[in-house]
Amino acid sequence: MKSKLLLFFIILFSLNFKCQTTMSGLDKGLAIGNILVQGYIALKGSGKKTVDPNAKTVDSFCFKNKMDEKIIVKLNGKIEDEDIKKELVIQKDEKECTFNLPKGIYTYEVLLSSKDTYQKGEYQVSEETLMTINR
Repeated sequence: MKSKLLLFFIILFSLNFKCQTTMSGLDKGLAIGNILVQGYIALKGSGKKTVDPNAKTVDSFCFKNKMDEKIIVKLNGKIEDEDIKKELVIQKDEKECTFNLPKGIYTYEVLLSSKDTYQKGEYQVSEETLMTINR
């Protein structure tokens, strides 16, 4: 991060010295503005995380509750002879996540407050995901 910032200032000052002899004030302003915008984009990053295809886990696996009541989500999986069980209690209009979840096939069950099953299924976890439970 510091090296990017240092590089940014070096480019900014070197352009400023060159601009004094060959560019008009408007051109200088546009060039400096462009450098500032490009520097901001470089410091901010693209916003996309690179996904390691060889990773054995996903960073996060999330559920969003769009129901009128709280729900309970139960995840069960057997990955490399290890039983994995997760239970998430998700309030109305909230989101809950489980982190560093091993990749694999999981069964999930969505239970209502009354303990009735609302939805059941299987899902292959292979990347970060947000599942929305709708009414």
